[in-house]
Amino acid sequence: MTEPTAYQHTALSVPEKWNLLLCGGRGGGKTTAMALVILRHCEKYKGSARPLVVRETHKALTDIEDKLHALFFAAYGAAVSHSRTEHIFRLPNGAQVECGQIDGPRAYTKYQGRETTLLCVDEYGLFRDRRWVDMLKSNLRAAEGVPLRVVASANPGGPLHAHIHRNYVAAAPAWHPFELEGEMWVCAPSTLRDNPHLDHTDYERRLRASCGRDEALARAWIDGDWNIARGAYFAGDIDERVHMLPVAWPHIVTRKHWLPFIAMDWGSSAPSVTYVCLRAPGDIGPFPKGSLILLDELATADRRDPNVGLGWPPDKLAEAVKEMCGRWNISPSGVGDDAVGLGDTLLQSLSNSGIYLTRPRKERISGWQAMRQRLVATKEGNGQPGMWITARCRYFWETVPYIQRDDARPEDIDTMGPDHAADAARYAVMHCNEPGWRSSRHTVY
Repeated sequence: MTEPTAYQHTALSVPEKWNLLLCGGRGGGKTTAMALVILRHCEKYKGSARPLVVRETHKALTDIEDKLHALFFAAYGAAVSHSRTEHIFRLPNGAQVECGQIDGPRAYTKYQGRETTLLCVDEYGLFRDRRWVDMLKSNLRAAEGVPLRVVASANPGGPLHAHIHRNYVAAAPAWHPFELEGEMWVCAPSTLRDNPHLDHTDYERRLRASCGRDEALARAWIDGDWNIARGAYFAGDIDERVHMLPVAWPHIVTRKHWLPFIAMDWGSSAPSVTYVCLRAPGDIGPFPKGSLILLDELATADRRDPNVGLGWPPDKLAEAVKEMCGRWNISPSGVGDDAVGLGDTLLQSLSNSGIYLTRPRKERISGWQAMRQRLVATKEGNGQPGMWITARCRYFWETVPYIQRDDARPEDIDTMGPDHAADAARYAVMHCNEPGWRSSRHTVY
């Protein structure tokens, strides 16, 4: 059995009373570190140890299950029982380790009510919905003296990138404990340079070759950089240094000059996002005529999860939208998607509350292309209508730069991720691009 690296020793030294996030670039030894944590837990607590290792798919479990197989057989020899069918290891000291898949309510029922002493989540960032992982925490139960713990691994990118970056990686310096939802966590980052078993120069060369011209992806894989949009739909198109405007808006917003309107993506269980949008006149500020500015934002997103809404009904949302519009002295009219099942349709309900919206053009692919064209125009400074977003639009900046592509349809966005701000922005872009565009156009029911 290979001696643990210095990084893995340090990860093992984190007190068991704290949860652990193994994060960073490729080749740093995170998966082996997780396997070593499991082995120590089993050896220390023997028959009371019941670790559970989960990934989103069965196929993805193979890597860590193979590592555990090699580790357990090196430690215990033929006394280990490993059922590939059940994905269960039974160790001679009475400990039992299970590897499993969880991606929804059906998969969760397999674990409901069962005892787990150590929950290990491999490649946490690739899960499309964190709810099922969170629900597994209710299975953490043990006899007195056995600490209950969550250990997760994650690389930059994936559907949960924004969630992990905001709540874990950016919450505290590496190796410093911090509190999240009543639990103590420690982030333990690594890169290929922390792995002495690799030829660093050769491995880095191969990683760069795999990244092609995607420098952001190279920074993620090699340096473990979370301040990038690895594999994101708008990677290379959107840059905070170029597209983000300050919170303070120096210009008076008038209907005559800025043609203000609102753009809304409705959600209840999912977030609802509404933007105050401006269309630049061309002679104020550095914005070419027809440029789109997302000035202000109302996002009903759970701060703990960017893909979960606050459950606001239409009348409560309408009051908040009108309050936002009142700050800028603009009319609450514009564009927004519709919904049924609310008695009246959503747009009718909002109209009854004084919010006047027309249905957006919902061509997804052409909408994303139009949005990208505006972002690129801003970045290149080519004089064409661009797109800017103020720092007031926090939910936009937390989610849109990291939205992933749809694996089955690369020209579209993965709708399983937090795409709500992106959808509202797309409606705004399409609204601005309509021939003979006027902000006053709306339907009154």
